Amino acid sequence: MDKLTALAEYFRKVPAAFLIAVLTVLGLVLFLPDHYAKILAIDAFRSQYRVFIGPTFLLVFAFSIARLFTYLARTYTARKLLKERKELLHKLTPEEKGYLVPYILNQQNSVYVGMDDGIMAGLRKKGITYLAANMGDLRNGFAFNLQPWAREYLQGNPQLLDSYAGHPMTPGQKLHSRWYS
Repeated sequence: MDKLTALAEYFRKVPAAFLIAVLTVLGLVLFLPDHYAKILAIDAFRSQYRVFIGPTFLLVFAFSIARLFTYLARTYTARKLLKERKELLHKLTPEEKGYLVPYILNQQNSVYVGMDDGIMAGLRKKGITYLAANMGDLRNGFAFNLQPWAREYLQGNPQLLDSYAGHPMTPGQKLHSRWYS
């Protein structure tokens, strides 16, 4: 059983193009009409090793089909996730839009806010922003960046940020505004 698992793991790591090339060669060796097999001088090889070529062809074919289904499932899941994420951008609150405005309209790469900022935490939880660095401070805050998919979609649809309210402030700006309010 361990050998079968190791073989499956090996085939999982083989590039798909190589797997298709092997499958094509094995298929041609097995199914090429006799006339063409004689021209290519593989008729003797085919008749002598058919007992090994057939099962090998079936094994490679099965792994190729499994890889195809895995690829299709991942592609479907990724597209579904991206669609769900884009729908999140259509349902942003005015405050959340205000936090995203600097990324798109001001072309900022990072926005600095405190780790205890609830709006940024919500955007991070939704997968729209991410913590760019684990280092920050209480005065300037921590750097948050916009996910590439969100930046691309919002740059193509800036109207989604219309009717924004407020803007992100670093902890130092919040403290300063409280003292002078």
